[in-house]
Amino acid sequence: MPQDTPLDTDVAIETPEHIVFRHRLAGPARRFVAYMLDLALCYTALALIAVLVILSAAGTAAVSDAAEGALGAGVGLLLVVLFAIQWVYFAVLEGRLGHTPGKRALGLRVVTATGRPIGFRAAALRDLLRAADALPLTYTAGLLSLAGLASMTATRRFQRLGDLVAGTIVIIPERARATTPLLLFPPAQPYELAQLPAQVRLDADERHAIELFLRRSPRLGAARQHELAQMIAPALAARFDLRVADPVRVLALLYDRAVRAGRADAPASSRVPGSWR
Repeated sequence: MPQDTPLDTDVAIETPEHIVFRHRLAGPARRFVAYMLDLALCYTALALIAVLVILSAAGTAAVSDAAEGALGAGVGLLLVVLFAIQWVYFAVLEGRLGHTPGKRALGLRVVTATGRPIGFRAAALRDLLRAADALPLTYTAGLLSLAGLASMTATRRFQRLGDLVAGTIVIIPERARATTPLLLFPPAQPYELAQLPAQVRLDADERHAIELFLRRSPRLGAARQHELAQMIAPALAARFDLRVADPVRVLALLYDRAVRAGRADAPASSRVPGSWR
């Protein structure tokens, strides 16, 4: 069976809707480059603050007490920034956004082992274990994280020690294709439109799961499409009182109504051939 990516770089994740999708895992090399970008950003900021501290102290050199006070305050500020680099920067950004600027530049995202956003608790835990990943060369600012590298090499999901403890993985999310939007094709038939409610409300997880399924369905056989769609379509069809025999079509109709208010017609050039049945 053809594969889009090597098997050892993929991870299968089952969504709460019981649909299994595959995500590409981020390997050690790509994660290292992202980490270097983050360190470059952080230590550039630290260097700029250090320069400001030195200039401030030099400006008050005529008064020794004032110079000492300015220097002491500057050193204290530098220590606070250094602490933030080591213990706050990664935890806050990954907990809130799922990525740091370095990870964003490399197209990476931190998620839980079940594919969910990690939250602050998991982000702080994996950041706290960064020191353990650096063993036995703890004082290299993470440049030679031998324990972390050994852990990523030995684990199937490229997890460093912090990932193992926090239950997280780093993936390369599939980017949305703005040039090929998902549009309902063939258009909804009159009897289908008569069954659809005026409003279809799907939560973010349901919408994301259905969109992933519909985007990947052209690469699946008909039997596999039916098998996956059957896991969620009956419950949604019952919720919205939709009576359509094909579960794939049920998902397509509900997604289209939820996202585009049921627009049934679209320019032929914007349709994705064979993507929806």
